[in-house]
Amino acid sequence: MTAASVTVAAIYYMFTLRINMKAREMEICRLATSDMSSQTGLNRYATVMTLEWKDYEDFMQRYGYSNPDIFGKFTSQLFMLETMGVLVKSGVAPAETMYYLGGYGVLRLWEKYKDIIKGRRDAAFGQDYMINLEFFAGEMMKIKMRHDASFKEKLEAYSRTRKA
Repeated sequence: MTAASVTVAAIYYMFTLRINMKAREMEICRLATSDMSSQTGLNRYATVMTLEWKDYEDFMQRYGYSNPDIFGKFTSQLFMLETMGVLVKSGVAPAETMYYLGGYGVLRLWEKYKDIIKGRRDAAFGQDYMINLEFFAGEMMKIKMRHDASFKEKLEAYSRTRKA
């Protein structure tokens, strides 16, 4: 009888622990994506995605430290996505869940800004600058390709038209 009671208690504890872990995981995902899906986050993303430049130096001259408003929007957008990358890479937040909560938005941003981010690595911050954002973009691309195998071609076409 005692053994049966202990077994039932252990099973109950495992189920409760699993439910609590899933609830915590969802709360972390919700918190991580709440800024991204807010009006402020969407306005910031729209602003960042409409910026234009010729090369890294031109970008920094127009949108670097001398333009604190745009610099703040750009940098906060990157750090928000860097945080998402950390959460996915560390296993705290599942990539699939982050994708469905809007993480796929990183794909166009990474395509547009990868040269700027890599330029910041070379010029100022070292090769580990925004590596989790890059990782996050890679994970989102893997999921996107499972859903739409032609997406990468569409993204590359978008990138070519933007640079033309």
